[in-house]
Amino acid sequence: MQTFFRHPATPIWLLLMIATGLSWWLGVDAGREEDLNYHLISTTLIIIAFIKVRFVMRYFMEVRTAPLSLRLICDAWIVVVCSAIVWLF
Repeated sequence: MQTFFRHPATPIWLLLMIATGLSWWLGVDAGREEDLNYHLISTTLIIIAFIKVRFVMRYFMEVRTAPLSLRLICDAWIVVVCSAIVWLF
């Protein structure tokens, strides 16, 4: 059990769970309140999703130990796709 808590991916996994909980909370509250800005909430949910994508790429797909060029390409892809989705939305 101690090796689980000492593993470098454990804090990232915890961050991903917190981000998932935050996304769920925002989504549930958006359905109940009538005066909320749905565009802002949706944009926030998209950005949270892409932050989670970056964490998964870096820590669970081992991109953090890849050459700098691959890390930059992955980060650029995340920024371009997230920006395009938010802009199109």
